[in-house]
Amino acid sequence: MSFLRFATDEVKEMAGKLEQSGGHMKGASKEMKRADTKQVGHKALESACDDFAESWNYGFGQLSKLTKGVSKFANKVAEEFARLDQKLYDELKKASDGRGER
Repeated sequence: MSFLRFATDEVKEMAGKLEQSGGHMKGASKEMKRADTKQVGHKALESACDDFAESWNYGFGQLSKLTKGVSKFANKVAEEFARLDQKLYDELKKASDGRGER
């Protein structure tokens, strides 16, 4: 590794947590969709609950997609940084070794 520092482990952990939270949101959305709004009683309230459940489901679906995308991006950034850092280290070492031979 070179002298540069990047919080690779922390970024990958954050990415995992983001993806996990997206999964939790999706699960909550499915549970809400299964709820029986007829238990509420009043027809207008039943309709409002159904509308809310649909918008909740859509919103969580979108959030889940976004968190998965951010997670993949964060992992890719961490991997790319590690690759570039190794390349920099190798180049610095090669330059340093070359100076020692003169």
